[in-house]
Amino acid sequence: MSSHKIFTLNKRGWIFIYIALALLAQVSISDAAGRLLAWPQKEGITTTTSNASLKSYEVQKGHIVVAREIIPKRAGKEESQTGTPPSKGESISLNLFPDVKHEVKVNSVKNYADGTMIISGKLKNHKNSTVVITMGKEGFLMTVQDINRAMLYRVRGNSIDGTGSVTEIDMRKMPPVIR
Repeated sequence: MSSHKIFTLNKRGWIFIYIALALLAQVSISDAAGRLLAWPQKEGITTTTSNASLKSYEVQKGHIVVAREIIPKRAGKEESQTGTPPSKGESISLNLFPDVKHEVKVNSVKNYADGTMIISGKLKNHKNSTVVITMGKEGFLMTVQDINRAMLYRVRGNSIDGTGSVTEIDMRKMPPVIR
């Protein structure tokens, strides 16, 4: 064999190794993002620039889908849960709008006898933020408070099919609460 062929084979080998490493790096980066538990539906986003009926402190509204793995099992019904719910210390992703994505570190998961599950956590790289997800047999509620951006996200939906609505609220424009 000539030295030219050996060099060519080595060059091809290095290219193959480079491509394999690039793919592995991409997979490991996407795994670090956490398990995706909520994402927006493509249709139905309303923003403050449209002629919709948004309150003065609401930025946008949209529709969301929740992963079936966190929907509580329903007794006597077809099993809707497809995987394991998140556990303490796990990272999860909540993509509430196409431009709003949050990484959450789960602090606790509580399961109750009636099938209700409460997941609480904190946004990654935020000092003062809260995430609370309450999943019941009939419905779910999520509250995500992003203090860094002064935004509050309220999500409510139907646990039967995992669909819901999300509202982005500018906390700087919210009226004071009188108690």
